[in-house]
Amino acid sequence: MKKFLFLIIILSLMIISYAKPKNVIVIMGDGMGYNHVLLSELLCQANNMEIATKNFQVASLVRNDTLDNVVTDSGAAATAFFCGEKTKLQYVGMDKEQKSLDSLGKILKREGYKVGLITNTRYYDATPAGIYAHAHRRDTEKITKDLVSSNFMDFFVAGGFEKLGVNPFTMKPKKDSELKKINENGYKVYGNNYELLFDSNQERFMAFVAPGDKNFENELITGELPFIDVVEKTVEKIKDDQPLFMFVEAGRIDDASHINNTEAVKSELLMFQKIVNYLTKEFNPEETLFIIFADHETGGLSIFSSTVDGSDITIKWNHTDHTGTYVPFLTYGNSKDIFPKQMHLENVKDVLLKTLEVE
Repeated sequence: MKKFLFLIIILSLMIISYAKPKNVIVIMGDGMGYNHVLLSELLCQANNMEIATKNFQVASLVRNDTLDNVVTDSGAAATAFFCGEKTKLQYVGMDKEQKSLDSLGKILKREGYKVGLITNTRYYDATPAGIYAHAHRRDTEKITKDLVSSNFMDFFVAGGFEKLGVNPFTMKPKKDSELKKINENGYKVYGNNYELLFDSNQERFMAFVAPGDKNFENELITGELPFIDVVEKTVEKIKDDQPLFMFVEAGRIDDASHINNTEAVKSELLMFQKIVNYLTKEFNPEETLFIIFADHETGGLSIFSSTVDGSDITIKWNHTDHTGTYVPFLTYGNSKDIFPKQMHLENVKDVLLKTLEVE
């Protein structure tokens, strides 16, 4: 009898350990190459912060090339990740023939997941648009239209309310505001620094927390929420027992790298580590698959020297644009070993859906 009970316990533990993840949480550093990740860890050491990425493993060697170039842009990379298809430069949510593609978000919503995205960039930036839009990345009118008409996300948090009909002086919606249309589509709507603009009897919400991109973390204006506060406020509103697919973009790493702003990129990388640390503590890794990845590297960042404790780092920039290189792809938690050792960003969607047992 004791042997039988022992066998039942062992089998139960095996079932639990091999159960599919309840949650999938993706943290993307836009423009964040492997040297950016190393720099973020050195900065943590220098600031006596926990290195959140130390719990992650390198899951795969990942390519990100497009159909027409070895060096990708954010639109094609977002399409590869969200939609599982390699496409052309500048295309968002479309294949090479400009046919609309279903994103991971839309598919998982149909399967009963709570689905949402948080970014510190504008809503019409290529990466966040990849979850809901089907357009050329510069076609902000079409991207806006796709956002307003989208009806599958449970939460969406971004900047960019200047294009949605908000008075820049009063921070209140204009009469013909696109925010009102979003509200009529069944969403609570929040504005600058999470001020409630339109209420709803549904729990779904969209928040547009800055006029454009959020400012760099070392250049926040008076009263502006740090990005970690935005993430925490969002998570407070969404935590329940429903399975979750959440995509968090630390998007301003890319912008700081494009202009080779060393102090700004350091502040954004520290914020990235804070967000990873918060999310991996807020959600149980036994039931959550955490993914860290980058769409591409920006700036050709090189670390030329550093003290062991990270207190004296010398970095140099080699470019002001995207570079062609393998991108970080790190995993932690439930099902962390599911990805092949070498893949393209377009392979992620199929591997995830198979693991989640989604047809």
